Amino acid sequence: MTTWYIKDEFQESLAPLSDLRASFEQRTGGLTTLERLTQQMGCAPSGFLCDDALRAQMITNRTGLLRVEGKEAAVVEHPTIATPWDVLNHLPKLLARDLQHAEPLGSDVCQAKTYGEYHVDVHHSVQMFPGVVLDASRGAIRIEEGAVIRANAVICGPCWIGEHCTITDGALVKPNTALGPHCKVGGEVGSTIFQGFANKSHDGHLGDSVVGEWVNFGAGTVNSNLLNTYGDVILVDLAGKRHKTGRQFVGCFVGDHAKFAICSRIMTGTLIGTGAMVATTMQTPSPTKRFAWVTDAGERMYRIEKFLDVAKLVMQRRGKELDAATENVMRNLAST
Repeated sequence: MTTWYIKDEFQESLAPLSDLRASFEQRTGGLTTLERLTQQMGCAPSGFLCDDALRAQMITNRTGLLRVEGKEAAVVEHPTIATPWDVLNHLPKLLARDLQHAEPLGSDVCQAKTYGEYHVDVHHSVQMFPGVVLDASRGAIRIEEGAVIRANAVICGPCWIGEHCTITDGALVKPNTALGPHCKVGGEVGSTIFQGFANKSHDGHLGDSVVGEWVNFGAGTVNSNLLNTYGDVILVDLAGKRHKTGRQFVGCFVGDHAKFAICSRIMTGTLIGTGAMVATTMQTPSPTKRFAWVTDAGERMYRIEKFLDVAKLVMQRRGKELDAATENVMRNLAST
């Protein structure tokens, strides 16, 4: 068996996507980087390198991998993903690769109207309601175990819909979209990654975006992914530094546990920190700080104890618990 190690890196430049997970746990196509490299290498890494002991315990609890010291990370053929917009830059290629190399789901029958020549792979347990259209004219489509595709939804490949996801009635899922497990998605979504366990079940557009876990978009929330000038998008990170993304299409990057009130407006190139609560009739600030509570009355900080109570409640509804190591990382983020 091959012995190899993987490194948790780019924590600051990937923020907030990296706040509560290792860089290699980020979903960068249909798979996370860790899942993809494990597939490429033929076995799981023998451990991981991490400079932060607090983060290391959180990563170990979730992945089962042990932190190692005095080792070198393996040199592998994989794009370097150091910023949130790097995720978008490499999404089409990595998603196509993941779809091509995915294990077949084993179902020969698809109870939906299909178009196109690319492969459509639907698990036999998927509930497919009347009127669903699967458009594989531009790329493959994969719908994993336990997913529910409700009436009149349109899904366009390339697309990866993870286990136990729900696509709501009349939704439009556009190309280059990858949904992690247990997401609820409606309205119009395209060129976007959902890490998992996130809700956007109502109408509204979301494009060229990366969404963390346990995020909730209120009904009617909309996101712009293109400037009126058609120019390259400049993004301001959580530290206030401006970055040229080199991209014409950039929606938003949303940290874990962020919540949006109904009819929230998310402008082009918006970055929302972990644990933020946005409930303003004005546009969502960019960047929105971690654990910010934003209303028309102004901005204050979400009390960490109240935040943790809500986070635990939300996770319990999906049969999950907040482990102590992740809670410690959250408390550390809230105090900095």
